[in-house]
Amino acid sequence: MSAVRRSMDGVRPKERQKNDTKGLIEELNSVVGDRPQRIGLHRTSWVNSGDTRPHTTSSKLFRSPTTRAILSLIPWLIGAGLVVSGLLYVSKQGAEIKARIISNAGAAVKNLFDARDNLLLFDFENAQKDLTSARDSFEKAEKSLKPLTPGMIRLFSHLPTLGSLGAGRDLLDAGLLISDAGMAFSDAITIVEKAGILARATSTKELVNEQIFKPLDEAIKRAEQDILDAESIMGGISSDDVSEAYRVQLNYVREQLPEFQALITSARDGLTFLKSALGSDRPRQYLILFANSSELRPAGGFPGSYGLLTVEGGHIKDFQTDDIYNPDGQIKEKIIPPRELQHITKTWGMRDAGWWADFPTSAKKVAELYQRGGGTSIDGVFSIDPEFLSAILKVTGPITLNDYKLTLNSNNVVAELQREIEYAKNNTTGQPKKVIMDLAPIMLEKISQLSEEKLPILAKELMSALKSRSVMMFFSDTKLEKYALSQQFSGSVKETDGDYLNVNIANVKGSKSDAVTDTTMKVESWLEDGNMIHRLTLTRRHDGGFSPYAFYNQTNQSWIRVLVPEGSTLRGISGNADPVLKSLIEGTKTGMQEDADLAKLEETYSTDREKSVTTLKESGKTGFGFWMIIPAGATKSVQLEYAVPAKYVSSNYHLIIQRQSGLRVSNLEFTLQKRFGSNIRSSVPSMTDWPDSWRLTSDFNEDLDLKVTME
Repeated sequence: MSAVRRSMDGVRPKERQKNDTKGLIEELNSVVGDRPQRIGLHRTSWVNSGDTRPHTTSSKLFRSPTTRAILSLIPWLIGAGLVVSGLLYVSKQGAEIKARIISNAGAAVKNLFDARDNLLLFDFENAQKDLTSARDSFEKAEKSLKPLTPGMIRLFSHLPTLGSLGAGRDLLDAGLLISDAGMAFSDAITIVEKAGILARATSTKELVNEQIFKPLDEAIKRAEQDILDAESIMGGISSDDVSEAYRVQLNYVREQLPEFQALITSARDGLTFLKSALGSDRPRQYLILFANSSELRPAGGFPGSYGLLTVEGGHIKDFQTDDIYNPDGQIKEKIIPPRELQHITKTWGMRDAGWWADFPTSAKKVAELYQRGGGTSIDGVFSIDPEFLSAILKVTGPITLNDYKLTLNSNNVVAELQREIEYAKNNTTGQPKKVIMDLAPIMLEKISQLSEEKLPILAKELMSALKSRSVMMFFSDTKLEKYALSQQFSGSVKETDGDYLNVNIANVKGSKSDAVTDTTMKVESWLEDGNMIHRLTLTRRHDGGFSPYAFYNQTNQSWIRVLVPEGSTLRGISGNADPVLKSLIEGTKTGMQEDADLAKLEETYSTDREKSVTTLKESGKTGFGFWMIIPAGATKSVQLEYAVPAKYVSSNYHLIIQRQSGLRVSNLEFTLQKRFGSNIRSSVPSMTDWPDSWRLTSDFNEDLDLKVTME
């Protein structure tokens, strides 16, 4: 590279130190000579000079061997004195230079790691500012060394107060390399700002490769090489040879280098995933479920409409939308639906296939039933809920649908689309969901036209949606699905060796009332005989009843599953409902098909009729299933107490509370009671110490991952 010595001129640090020492001696010799001199009264003669002429003017005093030996040292001592005097002067300048270097390097290191944190948060704007500041600070520090020649730096390396300037130079080189790696990411951000071409109908495989994939690949390669070179330089710096001021920064950078390497590896894996998922090798087709979280289902909202997305060569080739009941009507077989749905439907189809809390499991069933309805083989299933549509409209601005006399924005998109679908006041086509079919291509066009300033904002919104499960992705390709699982946007039920909780709600004939139902969760916990006891209180308040939209005023009726660690036992439940539900297929199952996966789930059911609760097994967890019914304007609570086996509990207690896609929780409160002498040393996130317990509250926009160290 141009600004930084990548390999330190090919010389290893220990060899360089030997060369520095040799060079120092040579420079001293060049000033004062390497041998003592003899002094005569009028002229000098060098020892071993070969000059044999007699000293005709010397006195007896100067002929004395002792005197001559003493006098011969004088010029050497004078030369050495001159060097020391020079060193004292230059030492002061060097100390000032060193102070400036440490100051600038310290600022650069801080900027560098601030940039890393902002990159992880997808705060591209501030990341670029931090990277620029880091580079500028490193360059200022490097400029401070320019007044010092290589010989002076070697000289200072042997002085107690200025030793480590050489190591400091190496540290600056490594810092500049890391900074350059960061600037490579900055360049990648600029490339991302051109990503609108992915959604343009006029895009080609060659255009996308030239403007997106190839530049991203080059930026990542540059960052990879920079970090490798930085690691090489850092490996050659010994902590023993570095002053305390440098040692702190040296150790900190060394500790953080693996994180930079992991960031680059993640970028490389992400690019590989993106290229394959976008059809760089072959065309790919994905089912897009428009999941309506106003009507919750286990794997997200009820998908009244769906889309079929075709991508090839890195860009969108085709996108079509349809009513989900159309392919369902083409399924020839009559498939027995889940027990909890048998009072509202006689057959099972794609619309109700998302019956597992684990999205990959549900997505596979959706794909299977889509094909049974005459659909083609697909490469994956994506779920998108209205929260993400709202986020898109925040970036693109309002969209006007002239044929419907409708303007949609981030605040009204959910209610207005639902109103149009339910009542179709401005739709004379007889296809109530056509509004979604008309909206989708317009929204894609708006995305393709976003400015370079707004595309990173949209990327940040997408990552936030993936984190909160507003968007979930399943891939039939095992490599792509493995990546989705590793990045936690697959919507899978999480695996853990510790404690776990997932409250999963399925709206069954409750219309769109989940949109106006407030949910809170309270978990009170304590240790008892080595087990962790939890008392979960689920409270839901139905704020409908007076809405101009009838679909918000219907009774909210839900089948709820509480998933907990396998082997947990229910100690009690109260507040749940026991509705009398009449099956529409009772006595008519002859000729109907049983789905093997659904039968496997229901085989685990064990129902306590007295308590109206069913214990089940799903996705490697134990579940407790029950009904909760809330009329408009009412508030209901269900409380259940259960014991988690001791094998999931240790002094390093770990609890994951997983958020259901589409479920809005206004408040989650977790308390760990101070019973039986339990005490907390630390927790992440931090818990508040109360007289009787430790407490944590959350708005639960994403999974809660709690780690507690107990004494």
